[in-house]
Amino acid sequence: MIEAHKHLIKWGISRGYTIEIEDEGEMDYSGTEYAKAVEAAEAIETGNIYLCKDGEYDAGFRYILQWDQNPDEIVSDWGINKVSKAWDEDYTRHCKKYPINKHFSRSNN
Repeated sequence: MIEAHKHLIKWGISRGYTIEIEDEGEMDYSGTEYAKAVEAAEAIETGNIYLCKDGEYDAGFRYILQWDQNPDEIVSDWGINKVSKAWDEDYTRHCKKYPINKHFSRSNN
């Protein structure tokens, strides 16, 4: 099963979004290359992933990578809008298709 932050990045790029990775107010990455976006996201323990089109932010997601806890990542604190709902629904379908255990693999507090 693909991790939530990777699924989000892949999902966004496939829908024409520019991915922006931010850490403590500093932009670490902006572009449409999956491998580079994942590398930037995983270089920090906690940050924000933004989906942008035409210079506008369409959705933002906070993530925490916690390698020593279960689940080992959390994607949370996003504004609820049509883009974030669409990603959530797609990832939920993905989780049901490729479950790793009985527990859901991400939190959406």
